Amino acid sequence: MTEATQHVGVTRSGKAVQAPVFSDEQQSELPAACSFYTPADHFDAHAVFEYLISRELSRGAMDTRALVTYDRMSSAHKVKLDAGWQQAQRLALGLATIFDVLDHGKGLADRIFQD
Repeated sequence: MTEATQHVGVTRSGKAVQAPVFSDEQQSELPAACSFYTPADHFDAHAVFEYLISRELSRGAMDTRALVTYDRMSSAHKVKLDAGWQQAQRLALGLATIFDVLDHGKGLADRIFQD
């Protein structure tokens, strides 16, 4: 069975960042396309999902299902990263604060999410 996904962004290397579209069952697995991700791709995807979480929280009408999905995907990508490597990546990209990470994620998110 093919899993339905929504394209939410793109990594710096051009790989698609996708969020699973669930019916009533929540799954915690990354989409199959993520099996080819490098650590930098996982970092970018994590940043995109962190941005999407902040976007949902800042809007008046929060979509709980989207929040749960974005949070689950952010965590799934983050666990693929070594903490030291993640910190080195933040320093290399000049991402000093969480707000910088959110801006990085916003820049990688699809234009439809950049409001």
